[in-house]
Amino acid sequence: MRYLITVNHEGELPTDVPNELFEAMGAFVSKLAEDGILIDASGLAPIEKATRVELRGGDIKIVDGPFAETKEWLGGYFILQVRSEAEAIEYARQSVELHQKHVPGMNVAHDVRQIMDEED
Repeated sequence: MRYLITVNHEGELPTDVPNELFEAMGAFVSKLAEDGILIDASGLAPIEKATRVELRGGDIKIVDGPFAETKEWLGGYFILQVRSEAEAIEYARQSVELHQKHVPGMNVAHDVRQIMDEED
């Protein structure tokens, strides 16, 4: 089964994120790749560089970031091929633990969602 794990942040990204977090996450992702679990993973450009295309009240609107009303933002993602949802959740927990260890004050959440295939 394939799972998308999103890396969601609350508030602004701290400007003092230590290199140790990036190194730890790099090692974590490399291990997932070596184990044949990782399909894809990446960080995303800052929300200030995003563009939103939205439909509200029947109107389509294009808005450049940053978005004042945004309280949470997507910082990156993983796509994993695993045997179960429990396994995907465990990898998400490990990633959150790395954030906790290297940037204790950072608020981060990982959403774990199965990617729906035709046979699902």
